[in-house]
Amino acid sequence: MSALDSLWRTGTLSTLLSIAAIIVGARLVHALAHAVLRRWLDPERRSADQRAQVRTLLTVLDSLARYVIYFTALSMILTELGRDIRPLLASASVIGLAFALAGQQFVRDVIGGFLLIFEGVVRIGDVVTVGDVTGEVERMSLRTTQIRRYSGELVTIPNGQIQQIGNLNRGFMRALVAVGVADGVDVRRAMQIVHQVGAAWAATHPADVLDAPEVQGIMSLGADQASIRLVVKVAPGALKPAERDLLLSIKDAFDAAGIEMWTARKVAYIAGPPPESPAAESQAAGE
Repeated sequence: MSALDSLWRTGTLSTLLSIAAIIVGARLVHALAHAVLRRWLDPERRSADQRAQVRTLLTVLDSLARYVIYFTALSMILTELGRDIRPLLASASVIGLAFALAGQQFVRDVIGGFLLIFEGVVRIGDVVTVGDVTGEVERMSLRTTQIRRYSGELVTIPNGQIQQIGNLNRGFMRALVAVGVADGVDVRRAMQIVHQVGAAWAATHPADVLDAPEVQGIMSLGADQASIRLVVKVAPGALKPAERDLLLSIKDAFDAAGIEMWTARKVAYIAGPPPESPAAESQAAGE
């Protein structure tokens, strides 16, 4: 009891209790702010298209609230420890200038994050291409965007460095399937088979197909092959499965019809002594 009395008289115990109360209060306020934001935005009541955008906005606002709450709690703890923060606030202009000079990239990242989120350019769950990175957006904050590649690699990109972004989850996509047929094949017949394959696939995937398949004809001619292209307008997310299924179906249809697909051929030349002429062979035999 004497030790507690000593701590209480010196104010140490009171300070420790105040700090503990500030930390617990900050956690409670953050939890309350998260609950209020989730109830206010309520992603589950939104349409499928709005849900991803609201979920992204909820993540960003929750991060912003966490920064503000814990910064305020840190200021209160410093005050409890007897640290006067008014000189720090009074010199905020100098500190702000130093941060402005040293953290210009950070400011660009934050501004870029705001623009990406509030303009609806990209949302969590979208499949995007940023530079040479293609994958699904897993997390967005005011400073960075995290993209999960198909290989499983998680790539973190500062928002200020995103100059151009391709979104594979907006509106529609076009499945482009190009097949080459060997020289001598009836190209019109091959085009008819490709169209039949496209129509059959569209009939079995009505939820993915947004327009009738179209055979665009011969796209290129080579010395020993002709390239035919099939185009199908599909819903976002159905692009790669559509292209894989159509390629396999076209290959099976060509095999069944006896149509030869073009494949690259290599011709090997073997160096050796030139063959002797018949006259030379006869002379050699007479000797």
